[in-house]
Amino acid sequence: MLTGEAGTILAEIPTRAVAPATERARPAASRGRLLSPPSTASGVAAVGRAMTVLGAFRPGDTSLPLRVLAARTGLYKSTILRLLASLERHCCVRRNPDGSWSPGAMLLHWGSLYARGLGLEGLVPPVLDSLTEATGQGATFWVKLDDERRICLYRAAPPRTLRVAVQAGDMMPLGSAATGRVFAIWDPAFGEAAEPVPEVAPGGFPVIATQGNRDLDAAAISAPVFQAGRVLRGALTLSGSSERLWPEVERVKPLVAEAAAGLTRALGG
Repeated sequence: MLTGEAGTILAEIPTRAVAPATERARPAASRGRLLSPPSTASGVAAVGRAMTVLGAFRPGDTSLPLRVLAARTGLYKSTILRLLASLERHCCVRRNPDGSWSPGAMLLHWGSLYARGLGLEGLVPPVLDSLTEATGQGATFWVKLDDERRICLYRAAPPRTLRVAVQAGDMMPLGSAATGRVFAIWDPAFGEAAEPVPEVAPGGFPVIATQGNRDLDAAAISAPVFQAGRVLRGALTLSGSSERLWPEVERVKPLVAEAAAGLTRALGG
């Protein structure tokens, strides 16, 4: 016996409206009614919440307790624990002896698949190493993550450095420094908001240099790297302290331009 709302609805259906048994037995598809599985929407929502939990980890976080995960995600602790259990089974997170949680090894595996899938592993790192050796400054290669962020794909550290400001895998806002301006100028997704393309001497390659835009004590020189069809593939950036890099900017800009032009040629751009 049905009770509650379902019983009320059935009670209100007139007897004459009930279809014969043979018609009621036909599958819904034969009557032209295709229904999505009821779990589809909830499954999509669960995936979104799981991504929210993983997104709570920020650069520098080696582990997070449940209370911090709840504060950063806005989800109930019970919900987070269910999601963490699923993520742990798939090696996307790991539980520490003190009860806190850390990113899991599967994330590294997926990141490696992404990097290798771009086909840049044999091209970019040697160029960054050469550029760092020639300038004594750190060199990085960035790709656009979305309309607001960029991610460091490769990095070459200078031989003498007191701190590592950026590592491969780090995300940053696109920003208004040299790297962000490369995406703003040459990425068509920016549309009307794009900056004008800077003038380049015949036979030259475009370079953007900025000082103090993201960090008052930092300077950067960045150049676009194109693939076939003049499609932007990423930004090659040399960065360092304003004290050391900026006095050398005119000497170093041609080196950055040459490195970016060589990568562009290698990619068919």
